[in-house]
Amino acid sequence: MAGIHPGLELDACLRELHVVTPQGVVRRGWDAVAELARLFPATFVIGWLGRMPPFCWIGDVAYRFVARNRYAVSKCRGGACRVACPDEVKKKSFFGTFWSCYLIGLLIRLPLIVGAGVRDFLSQCFAFLRTFRRRADFPGGKLSILFLGGVPCDVVPILFGELFTAVVYDGLLIDPGSPRMRRSLARHLRRLPQGTIKAVVATHHHEEHVGNLNWASQATSTPLYLSSATAALLKSPWRLPFVRAAIIGQPSPLQPPFEILSDHIGTAHGPLQVLSTPGHCDDHIVLYDPREKVLIAGDAFMGSYFATPNPDVDSCQWIDTLERLLALDIEVLVEGHGHVHTMRPDFPDIPGVVIREDPRVALEKKLDYLRWLREQIESGKRDGLTVAAVEATCFPWGHGRAWESFSKSELIRVLSLGHFSRSELVRSFVRTGAACEVLPAVYQAHLHRTTPNPPAVATSTDPRL
Repeated sequence: MAGIHPGLELDACLRELHVVTPQGVVRRGWDAVAELARLFPATFVIGWLGRMPPFCWIGDVAYRFVARNRYAVSKCRGGACRVACPDEVKKKSFFGTFWSCYLIGLLIRLPLIVGAGVRDFLSQCFAFLRTFRRRADFPGGKLSILFLGGVPCDVVPILFGELFTAVVYDGLLIDPGSPRMRRSLARHLRRLPQGTIKAVVATHHHEEHVGNLNWASQATSTPLYLSSATAALLKSPWRLPFVRAAIIGQPSPLQPPFEILSDHIGTAHGPLQVLSTPGHCDDHIVLYDPREKVLIAGDAFMGSYFATPNPDVDSCQWIDTLERLLALDIEVLVEGHGHVHTMRPDFPDIPGVVIREDPRVALEKKLDYLRWLREQIESGKRDGLTVAAVEATCFPWGHGRAWESFSKSELIRVLSLGHFSRSELVRSFVRTGAACEVLPAVYQAHLHRTTPNPPAVATSTDPRL
């Protein structure tokens, strides 16, 4: 430190900010902040006023409070504070500062939150109207997106922007929707040329993808293919929570005949690779065409950023899946809810459907986001934060995506009775693997009456969840 300025001491520099001016004067604490603020046009007024009473007195008090609680403030802003003496800093930190900072940030950004909510709602309405029961055909005749819907399913794309689709690729009908979407699916199938569909395929077991599997197979007189894991889950599908069953519809048990997918599936112009891609759920698979460099991703990719996943998401497995998908040569990425990511000029611009983004870039963004979340959650667990505090650190107000998605996230939390929530995103990092056990898992208790007078059943869950 003496090499920079003879008046600098390491211990003092660790306690507060020091700035050495070009004239060799050392500024400390708030004076150092004000000195730096004067260097930039956006903060010049703060720096100028901050050198004069009473602003310098107020600034000094505020600086000492923030410095004493910088660990908690860093967490509030989504950071993982790195300090020379972390234990000492933690002991001195008043964690009420965390929630004060968080709530103040919420109030400051409330107009932005409302504005983003209104903007998203209008954008979602326009996207819904543009795609309402339509079919989007792409060059070469291999790929078509069938936009599905029904009552009350249509409330989902309007409120939350999640479009419902089935994908037709080279003769395969992939994820043909739920029973409440059957009428729109039937209309699409009638309009397709005779013999277009050669087989029906499911990427995973979620209700908006599999409710029409047997019906579609019978309607098109084609075989039905799905993975062994998906078949096992659909033979006796679990009872959906009330909201999901009411809006999307409870799938019926899978009926034979059906065939189990191998590592390839035949199409009109050659086989597609079948790849296991757990993360969104354990049984998820994707279809990859190495000749056309097209990935039919299902829900293995649902945008680079998300906040309210299904309760069966395993984000640690999802990270591994994304790393494997990045090894593929992908020019076209087809999501399971209506978006196509590509830079290929032969694909037309379809507003609300085609996203001009390199699929690799989109996958890398999602991977970076999940890795950042994992670091936040692991850091919070190491520091003994509550689950609520860990959740807040994953959505700091300094990140635009936190306040832009806030109204939508909280709306879906309320309407789904907590089934979809930001809390579930935090829990998604504790599904499997010792390395991911950073928070207690959620346990479900299923009670079954097996005798006229069944014994009492005791269950327990972690009180923090």
